[in-house]
Amino acid sequence: MGVLLDELSAGMYGLGEDSDVFNIKGIVAPSNDLPASASLSAIVSALQKTYCRNISYEFEHIEIFEHFLQKKLPNVKRYGLEGSEAIAVLLDQIIYEGAQQGIVDVVAGLSHRGRMSLLAALFGYPKDELLRKLRGGSEFPDGSPWTGDMVVDLAKPATLRYDDLDATVNVDVMWNACHLESGTPVGMGKSRIKDINIARAKKDKSHTIGDHVLAVSVHGDSSFAGQGVVAESLGMSGLAHFTNGGTVHVVNNNQIGYTTPASHTRTTRYASDIAKFADIPIIHVNGEHPEELARAARLAVAYRQKFRKDIVIDVWTFRKRGHNEMDEPTFTQPAMYSVISKHVSAPAKFEEKLISSGHLTKDAANSVKLEWLASLNEAFVSSETCDAKEPTRAPRWKLLGSSASYPVEKTTGVSIDTLYEVGVKSVAHGDSVRVHPRIERFHIKPRLKRLQDGHAVDWATAEALAFGTLLKEGYNVRLSGQDVGRGTFSQRHAMFVCQDTEKTYVPLNHMDADQSTQSSGQQGKLEVVNSNLCEEAVVGFEYGVAVEDPFTLTIWEAQFGDFYNNSQTIVDGYIASGETKWGQQNGLVLLLPHGFDGGGPDHSSCRIERHLMLSNDPVDDHPVALPNIYVAHPSTPAQFFHLMRRQVKRNFRKPLIVAGPKTMLRLASATSLLSEMGPGTRFKPVLDDPTINDPRAVKRVMLVSGKLYYDLAKLKSEHPLGQHAAIVRVEEL
Repeated sequence: MGVLLDELSAGMYGLGEDSDVFNIKGIVAPSNDLPASASLSAIVSALQKTYCRNISYEFEHIEIFEHFLQKKLPNVKRYGLEGSEAIAVLLDQIIYEGAQQGIVDVVAGLSHRGRMSLLAALFGYPKDELLRKLRGGSEFPDGSPWTGDMVVDLAKPATLRYDDLDATVNVDVMWNACHLESGTPVGMGKSRIKDINIARAKKDKSHTIGDHVLAVSVHGDSSFAGQGVVAESLGMSGLAHFTNGGTVHVVNNNQIGYTTPASHTRTTRYASDIAKFADIPIIHVNGEHPEELARAARLAVAYRQKFRKDIVIDVWTFRKRGHNEMDEPTFTQPAMYSVISKHVSAPAKFEEKLISSGHLTKDAANSVKLEWLASLNEAFVSSETCDAKEPTRAPRWKLLGSSASYPVEKTTGVSIDTLYEVGVKSVAHGDSVRVHPRIERFHIKPRLKRLQDGHAVDWATAEALAFGTLLKEGYNVRLSGQDVGRGTFSQRHAMFVCQDTEKTYVPLNHMDADQSTQSSGQQGKLEVVNSNLCEEAVVGFEYGVAVEDPFTLTIWEAQFGDFYNNSQTIVDGYIASGETKWGQQNGLVLLLPHGFDGGGPDHSSCRIERHLMLSNDPVDDHPVALPNIYVAHPSTPAQFFHLMRRQVKRNFRKPLIVAGPKTMLRLASATSLLSEMGPGTRFKPVLDDPTINDPRAVKRVMLVSGKLYYDLAKLKSEHPLGQHAAIVRVEEL
């Protein structure tokens, strides 16, 4: 393809003998294909792969695709990539560079701008299906129960093949809600757990987070500077339980936000300046120069691989048309669009450069255009009659039933011996860990005494039994939120902090430490995550974990129930509606402490009514009641135990919202015997009144949930007409 420039000839520099071995350390970065000492031919081959890839065709495809859509579907809002075509080249180069470094999976979060073009030209989304969607059809097969989403939120897994590397990269293009930047933390959580699971499958003991999976997130300039979830996500990117080995952030900086100029979208000089507070490096690059984009991609991936930290590439581009194709941009930016209207596109300029330098012929360029245009015309015709294909389910999700299948409710009880063993080990610690004397007195000893005497156990013990028994069965548990290790109300103590060293110790992760073999297989891990002080990004992160791994019980606990308010975007756009829109199940649990217990009006209610409003539980004669979310307000430790175990024992996954206890954590009457968690037991959506001997004597039935039951039960026991009233607890609303 064209002539080799003299400056790129090895002979020009006196290099010609291939038998010599050169030490390239400090000159060229070694890779899988290039050891630290290599022959001349090996060095030249590796450098050609890195620096001489043909990046012109991605440019050509996008320009043709955008013009084709503008001609065929001029009244469809697609939020095109014209003026920002460089983003496609950059993303391809980032993934290519990752493949050279051993990356096998990429989690890609795309922005609205240019999504159609990227899906078609880079990620291989079937063009006829894409055009079917743009023409008003669904991205799902006819008859699918899923509603679908806007064209700018489409997603489908892709596989990119790089023949020169003999490498294949799986690209998980994420669904994302329309709220700008809300997908950023979702991609972080998804990529972290995906990487960990690959390492577990390979039994890679030398694994470092980010070895196998790379997260790439595309942003708009105004949203990157303006949306608070960006700062939250960047701020937690380097934290121990949230790092994914580094995300490469690409800011498509077209210097305008809808109709608002950059001078009114931020107070900083650059749209990317928000990253500076987290010590994240920023590369500024001109989107008109594809060679510089390729260099930026190489630098960004090299930095990420070396330091396992986030990095930002700020790509300066422009927007050819309005915010969408129906907008008139000159209403608000006449001067800017006067310049843009006369501007030659980057693909056209780059094509001319390649032709004039002899690297590309005019006939070859036209051949590519005609071939791509022909495929688009064929797809346009096919889109009238084609049916979309269901997205491929990830291997772990294939082990479960579809979310439309009838729920198989298994018993969730466990043998009494196992419960006792887990209970004892949940507070065990070695001599090297000196726990606080008050924890020893008020937490460890009381738990052991209750177990040894066969007495009923409290809420925190039942929770530990649920987690511990799941771990023994090979499930993982991730408990995340502010202060969850100790618990807001100092009730949990899932981890002990040594009073001498401040090192943490999680007893449930050491249950089998004294056993030479594990009859039940490898024990799962309890990851206790004391999060940073934010909600939206953390809940988004945990949602990403939950949609990636259905066999990890993923829990986010609010410090107080109303703290979830700050994550309402994630609750609305992902947790409650993700399955309805995209067919994407998730089993995330939200634990929201609830109740007026002297904490003031703002730290009391978890807003149960909001969650019920979000539920689509059918009220007609639908034969299968499969709501989008489950909302529960359990009143006993045993009920909570079964809820947690049921969440991963079902043949499907649904989000679970739990109005959690505050007073009941230490209420003497709110306890449960081990037998209530024993073999053959399960969660009961409704609890009958245990004090009623003769139902015929009942004159009044009261329905109640949560802690109010205990207040009413006490009043009833003291009332002369108490025998005529029944208190029925609705545990699952």
